[in-house]
Amino acid sequence: MSFSTRHLDRARAESFGAAAEDYDLYRPDYPAALFDDLARLCDSDVLDVGCGTGKAAAALSARGLLVCGIEPDERMARVARGKGLTVETTKFETWSPNRQFGLIVSADAWHWLHPKAGARKAAEILRAGGYVARFWSFHVLDDAVLEDLEEVYRMCAPGVLPGGGRQKSTEGVRDPLADDERFVPVAQRTYRWGLTMDADAWIGLIGTFSDHLRMAPSARAALFAGVREVIENRGGTVRTSSGTFLQLARRL
Repeated sequence: MSFSTRHLDRARAESFGAAAEDYDLYRPDYPAALFDDLARLCDSDVLDVGCGTGKAAAALSARGLLVCGIEPDERMARVARGKGLTVETTKFETWSPNRQFGLIVSADAWHWLHPKAGARKAAEILRAGGYVARFWSFHVLDDAVLEDLEEVYRMCAPGVLPGGGRQKSTEGVRDPLADDERFVPVAQRTYRWGLTMDADAWIGLIGTFSDHLRMAPSARAALFAGVREVIENRGGTVRTSSGTFLQLARRL
């Protein structure tokens, strides 16, 4: 299933709550520079769509913005509320707020929305001149490590993409709001960073990916054992070339 049609796979879309605490623990934070840039776009209310455990909302709140989160899974929302964030448990596409926002953000979540319904709702609640910022992170391992891991996946998890797989180029990636006359794309940018992770941290991270969460427990345990062996045999850590890709559009 392609990235643009992933919203149709509701089993994957709704799988994250079962690992809410691990998601908050093992998913790395987004780059500070991203939030510095977003905070300069808006001095009013911000809406975080699919806020999950509140990683993006907390970062924007720390920069003095008033942030409201929307999260369909109560287990994820509960973790975010534990950080002092305001979160409503509902689906964005059917939400009916009595106010508008100056900035809408969505971190690793917009692709789980129905594209037309999501755009329509964003247009309804975003002030004229306001922005929609959608961003997601990727983590790419060195080819030599990835080749070893691909062999483990072939044996233990055929059909599941290895965590840390080769990143496709984001050059020319089209903004999903480009075809909506109510929006105009204004920027695309990749924030580059990296991670050094031991086996526990890497397995914790890939264990929060939706395709890994949907595996049978016995198959997942065998996969993680194989992944651990690869990492331990390579000195106990892996290094990623990571990035966060931002697509920014403005409400006309």
